[in-house]
Amino acid sequence: MATALSPEDVESRLRARFGQDILSFEEQHGHAVATVSAERYREVCRFLRDEPDLACDYCDFTGGVDFGPERGFEVVTHLYSTAHHHNVRIKVQLPYDDPVCPTVSDLFPTSDWHERETMEMFGIRFEGHPKPVKLLLSEPFEGQPLRKD
Repeated sequence: MATALSPEDVESRLRARFGQDILSFEEQHGHAVATVSAERYREVCRFLRDEPDLACDYCDFTGGVDFGPERGFEVVTHLYSTAHHHNVRIKVQLPYDDPVCPTVSDLFPTSDWHERETMEMFGIRFEGHPKPVKLLLSEPFEGQPLRKD
């Protein structure tokens, strides 16, 4: 049976592959948490999925955080390895005026609905998403209900 990698092991593998593109790294509640740029987000997620020792094959959730106009938004994606039983969280910081993040819905089918909900609630656009339509709100509703503005 495969064993879970420690957050330190996840960090060393990510830093060995991506170097300074890992903007920050921390451990939260036993989970590895890496902050990456929007430009490297898809590549990091693909690496976490495809690297056999990491094998993060399940996207548990993708959501948004609104820190206000000064700090902008954050996209948070939580990945899980069903083979190794470890968790890795990827964060991407986005500007408040034009929050755009690449989609990972083709890498993780479960992220399709999570990204659509995040688009609808926060106004964060997921570039390349195949079906960016509303899930929760009626068509006449305008705005993003989870934004601080």
